[in-house]
Amino acid sequence: MKKMFQIVVSFSALLFSLTAYADTEAMQMLERMGLVAKQLNYDGVFSYQAGNKLQSIRIIHRADQQGEVERLVSLNGVAREVIRTNDMVKCIYPEGKPVQENHRPLGRGFPTDLLRRLSLAAEYYQLSLGQQERVAAHHTQELVATPVDHYRYGYRLWVDKENDLLLQSNLVDGKGNILETFSFSSVEMGLDIPEHSLKPQMQGNEMSWNRKEYGMATVKVVKKEESTWDVVWLPKGFDLVMQQNRFKARNGALIEQQVYSDGLSSISIFMEKIRARHSHLHGGSNMGAVNAFGTIINAHFVTVVGEVPARTVEKIGSSIRYSGVK
Repeated sequence: MKKMFQIVVSFSALLFSLTAYADTEAMQMLERMGLVAKQLNYDGVFSYQAGNKLQSIRIIHRADQQGEVERLVSLNGVAREVIRTNDMVKCIYPEGKPVQENHRPLGRGFPTDLLRRLSLAAEYYQLSLGQQERVAAHHTQELVATPVDHYRYGYRLWVDKENDLLLQSNLVDGKGNILETFSFSSVEMGLDIPEHSLKPQMQGNEMSWNRKEYGMATVKVVKKEESTWDVVWLPKGFDLVMQQNRFKARNGALIEQQVYSDGLSSISIFMEKIRARHSHLHGGSNMGAVNAFGTIINAHFVTVVGEVPARTVEKIGSSIRYSGVK
């Protein structure tokens, strides 16, 4: 009996050791992925799908002493080109097409964005190694990011075993259902990228911005200004990153917006004074990975929206209090 107990203890210690090793290796892999995504030259085609919306995009990425240059070209839907030089981004729309005020014009943005954001929120995820599979004809190692609570989504990432480039990612809910997916269908790595491949091939309307100014490269916590609203509960790690007041053009109602983020996901809260009878969300609603919860508090419409599970926006919405003091 004593010998059996020693065997069980030894096996448990070995299992714990292997798990700890896998977690360390998984974290190191995430760090390598972030570096490789910025330093590796590659040319490929990837698809991004959220719900019934599918985008196919060609990406050409080059890194040198001056930093990064990246060109993305939409292959279906409205023709668009995006040129990124380090943090400066230029989006080109064809003649006759209106410019959309969207700082993620192709899918969820650049593939490097996910790695940066996941690194910022790594403490709220348990990283582990999964299966080895083939993606875009390359051998990959799966990296699983499981949230430490029930208020975030999880991720499954597939990483090229030779170059550590992210080749596929799935955003999944608590049951493992895929909500969004990004995946290369073909990609060449480590090649020379000629200058002409990074020049725009389209002429038309342009819009430019700096990623740092729109939260695409950094997440800056701001000090909360005076408000008549108190958000009593938020998931651990979510901090205020934006607060503003504006008037709604349609009916002149004042709207206060507060945006919270853990570095990976963001949650927006809108408080709007009721000015007239009109329809408004009451209860829960969702579109793909985005969930919303609406309620009425002290003659105000209150809406919580975020790329988080439904339970998260509902719990936040139910915790909001109107103080009446400003």
